Amino acid sequence: MSKRTRKAAKVASVAGMSDFFTRDKANDGIRLPLYKPDGTATEHWLMVRGVDSDAFREAETDSKRRAMQISQIKDEGECNRAVMEEELRMVAALVIDWSFPAPCTRKEVIEFLRKAPQIEKAVQTVAGRRALFFGNGLSSSTRSPQPPSGSTAAQPDQTKPDGQA
Repeated sequence: MSKRTRKAAKVASVAGMSDFFTRDKANDGIRLPLYKPDGTATEHWLMVRGVDSDAFREAETDSKRRAMQISQIKDEGECNRAVMEEELRMVAALVIDWSFPAPCTRKEVIEFLRKAPQIEKAVQTVAGRRALFFGNGLSSSTRSPQPPSGSTAAQPDQTKPDGQA
């Protein structure tokens, strides 16, 4: 193989590799429309990063470090609360911006997600669906995953990669 052929093959290889790159799109994020618990559409939204984003990967690494400390907690209830708080911190790292008047700080996002666990679940679901970051994102008709009426059990994801419910 000539030097020129090797160079052409390398360029083609790199071009093909870029089809698998997710980091930049994950860092950019997509807009997640928010719905009230009864399914009513609202004007509110969250800008959500993907699980391949730098911020989420850093939060995940920090969480793994803190897991050692959490595992040392003797009281089961306190340990469970610490684990739940750690999960909230990781999910909050996925939220870049929002439509609410309050500043979108990590502390504010954690508090919002704590009080709206259905939104926490929606953020987790959307952030893990890489295809959403490469298409048109989510349409305003896409619903946040919601448990059945009267149930506290999580329901499977209700969004499709094309952003339709």
